[in-house]
Order: sequence, then structure tokens, then C-alpha cells
Amino acid sequence: MIEIKKADDGLISELVSFSSRFFDEKWSEVSFLNEIKKSNSAVFCAFYNNEMVGVVCIENQFGDGYLHNIAVADNFRRQGIARKLIDKCCDFLHSNCVEKIFLEVRMSNTNAVNLYKKCGFETICVRKGFYTNPTEDAYSMMLEMKK
Repeated sequence: MIEIKKADDGLISELVSFSSRFFDEKWSEVSFLNEIKKSNSAVFCAFYNNEMVGVVCIENQFGDGYLHNIAVADNFRRQGIARKLIDKCCDFLHSNCVEKIFLEVRMSNTNAVNLYKKCGFETICVRKGFYTNPTEDAYSMMLEMKK
């Protein structure tokens, strides 16, 4: 059974390890500590039998939600874990009076684009050259949460 937990200081080394394996842009201890300590942001982790199998980082930026990163371990993909993490983000942001969530996603990442669409996100524009290593355009997407 998958369990979703809000990250705290005790998970930093595990978060850094997970990030190094599954995030496009790796996060440092300092990056995770900063996000965990801010009242307007959160890092949620998915666990299976005490193993971290998914992570999402979300922030309330001046009244708008911004999904920074989401990743699920390779052998746990396509099992609804990313959807559970996004739902947890929506709950967190909704409790902070946020009505819209924004994100960017590589245009070539069709699995992620499809997931976001299933979650209700809509493409609002294309950001040319948004990503590096390799250089790629991104879809900028938005979810308008129900009140």
C-alpha cells in the first residue's frame, strides 16, 4: 500500500538520493531544507514498504501554486502514485486559498503531459528553449482548482 507523507528534516538524505536518480535537475540538501522549512511550500513523498518511491515539490507563489518537480521510481510508474502526489498537492494548496496551479513539462515527455491532462491541467503556452541538457521547449500548463 502506498503511503503519502509530508517530508521533514529526517528525510533529507533520502530525498537527495531520490532526486539524484529521478529528477532531471538534481536538488541539494539545502534546496530540500529550504522547501521543507517554508510555510508556503511542501515536499510530499510516496512510500511503499518504507521505501521512497515518489516525490513532489509544490509552492504557493504569491497566491498561485507552482509544481516544481514530480518523479516516481521507474518500477513504480503507471500505478497511480503520481496522481496521488498531485492530489496531495491540490489539498495543500487549496487549504492555503490557492485556486490555480502552474507547471512546465518537456514537450517530449508525453507520459507526463497525458498525466497532467488527466488531472485537469490545460496547456496555456509553449516556452521556447525552456529546458537545457538537452535544450527543449516546454508546455506551460495550468490547473484551475474547483472551489
